[in-house]
Amino acid sequence: MLRLASHLTERDRHIAKDCFEYRVLTTSQITRLYFTGSRTASARLDVLYRLRVLDRFRPSVPMGEGTAPYHWILDEAGALIVAGHLGRDRSELGWQHSVAASIATSQNLAHHVEVNEFFTRLAIEANAAGGALSEWYGERTCHHLFSGKVVPDGWGVLTLPDRGPLHFLVELDRGSETSSRLRKKAEDYAEFLPRTSLKDLHPLVLLLVPSARRAQTATAALANGGVSIAVSVWRGPARAPCSLS
Repeated sequence: MLRLASHLTERDRHIAKDCFEYRVLTTSQITRLYFTGSRTASARLDVLYRLRVLDRFRPSVPMGEGTAPYHWILDEAGALIVAGHLGRDRSELGWQHSVAASIATSQNLAHHVEVNEFFTRLAIEANAAGGALSEWYGERTCHHLFSGKVVPDGWGVLTLPDRGPLHFLVELDRGSETSSRLRKKAEDYAEFLPRTSLKDLHPLVLLLVPSARRAQTATAALANGGVSIAVSVWRGPARAPCSLS
């Protein structure tokens, strides 16, 4: 641990913690959050890979669509770093490399990547506007805090100049949920949110949908759900070739 720690920066520790909290981040997402250029990011991520702080994989893409970017997850040495950062024993993390790596072939991979893309882009836009995405909790923390009928894909706190902090919960819909399921989700939020620590923070529930047509359908389905849910079109990350140099 001492030898490993001597090779790491505070930024490295935050990247490891993010890969634990958000499960999987692409090269471009990490670059936006922590680096000013892709070459520097690629070189540093390669070091973290060789130190086994992070592991990586490239998901397959249809023929003719180029090469997928590296997707980064926590590795064994990174788990030790995260445990130390959180003041826990490694065994208390509830983390196993085999489980973390299984996301590479999971049907939920695209879902996780799109949620994290939304938050990383929001962080950059908030900074450009003189504000910040001051807090961002992934599905892992949301499972712990919102252990009930609903578990949002993420929880963020947005701060902008001359405005109070906005707490918001993100639900990503990739067009697969029925109208009845969306109505049930709204009813569950209406029942569940008043029982949480967020009840006095008046959080915005934000439903991200893939198209304008889907937005119309979702808005109609949520009209009488008992809680205000904002529907916004989010098409997710563009698939483009990316590789480490």
